[in-house]
Amino acid sequence: MSIVVATVLVLISAILSVAFPLATYTFTLATFGLTHVLTELHYVNNRFSQRLGNDLRLRINQLLLLIICFRSLQVFGLVSTWVSIPLELSCVIGLVALVTPVLVKKDWRLGILGIALCAILAVGIFWSATLTLLLLAILHNITPVGFIAEKLRGRQRNYALLACSVVFILVPLVIISGLLDQFLSSIGLVDLKASLFPAGGLEFHLGVFIPPQLQNQAIAIHAFSAAVFLQSMHYAVVIGVLPKWDNPHQYKITNSFFPWLVVFLSTLLFVGFTISFINARAVYGIIAAVHAWVEIPILLLALAIPEKSKMNCESISS
Repeated sequence: MSIVVATVLVLISAILSVAFPLATYTFTLATFGLTHVLTELHYVNNRFSQRLGNDLRLRINQLLLLIICFRSLQVFGLVSTWVSIPLELSCVIGLVALVTPVLVKKDWRLGILGIALCAILAVGIFWSATLTLLLLAILHNITPVGFIAEKLRGRQRNYALLACSVVFILVPLVIISGLLDQFLSSIGLVDLKASLFPAGGLEFHLGVFIPPQLQNQAIAIHAFSAAVFLQSMHYAVVIGVLPKWDNPHQYKITNSFFPWLVVFLSTLLFVGFTISFINARAVYGIIAAVHAWVEIPILLLALAIPEKSKMNCESISS
């Protein structure tokens, strides 16, 4: 039954993302955006915190606080994006650099991966910090695949990754090709202007996923729809799957209180989206930046420190 439900969810999400891209983007972001951020942070903390040494955890948190500061300064108009984005991405390089020594000592190939990622990000900052941030925002939507691969083992993992390749690769490629749009347009089901929020036209939101040089191209709408679909699937996995993997015997007080906190805060932000979508999205972006960037060092560390490993980062780095 779960496979049937998942298949229906994927198909409906793909159709809605193509037929009503603006409505799907604005509704899913306003409804599930903060819920997925808080849920993902809760999962990361519960599953990975014990694998971090105190010193490494402190330094990661310091960089995350800097990211919050830079993003907040940008949101409130105190610094321009030309300043805040390179600074924020520099902190992301710092997050990768923090875990690279652990990767090197565990496996030199993992160390090369960490060093290469730092180099790629550095080149991206000098080449085009804005475009680099945009690409990372899109790639962030496939991070649930990393959590699935880290959690599952054996045949179960193979089946799950096969399903992920269909959902996170094949379906978006079909959407980008324009085939689904052609079919839905032929039956009069496409409406690019439809929206449940007073958020402006689609042209005001293309920049969330599409670089300026492509926004006037024919592929822009298809690529935006594909990104909206990926974001919807990201939400679905984080909200529908990850909570089931949390250890119910840990953090009992937190687990009983947490769902109510999520509902309360998500409702508040949803109201904010109905009042001013653009301003609410900017505030949401501050919190979303934390959960997006912390996943990079966490998933890298997961490669070096499996779940059942008795060594933490402090013992490895000693």
